[in-house]
Amino acid sequence: MINSFITQIYIMAEPQMPMLKVSILHYRDPSRNEEEWTKWYIEEQIPRFIPVAQRHGIDRCELYMTPTVFKEKFQEDLDNLKGGCAAGWNMAPYDAATIYWVTDAQKLRNMLSDPDWNNKVAAFEKGWISQNKVDVQVGTQTTFIEEGKIVNTVTKEYPSEG
Repeated sequence: MINSFITQIYIMAEPQMPMLKVSILHYRDPSRNEEEWTKWYIEEQIPRFIPVAQRHGIDRCELYMTPTVFKEKFQEDLDNLKGGCAAGWNMAPYDAATIYWVTDAQKLRNMLSDPDWNNKVAAFEKGWISQNKVDVQVGTQTTFIEEGKIVNTVTKEYPSEG
């Protein structure tokens, strides 16, 4: 009886695979200052690659900029607010993250192997994006507070220490 109940719930729920989040963490070429690099990225690089991404069915694409002024201020906060235990806690040094959300990793493979990617996007990165360093993060993401409400978890009460 319990097995048929679980089967019914499974069939009714039709579990959905979470989207894959791929973050490409770019570092600006050291010959460029932050202001000109940011302008180039937003006004030149994005318009160059978005049509290729869309053509290959990328489900969502976002840009996450990390200005030096933010990194410096929040590094101060880390140093001060962590109560002396912030050793090793450092702001990530990249300048921008281009974040692709896909339901199928093949969409990214197709985008990156498209001749337009090499001829219209990658070919214009030299002198703007560091050619020696890029970091990539791949995984899924779960939201736990949305519009001020706790979602996707059941909270628990724990006693305070001290």
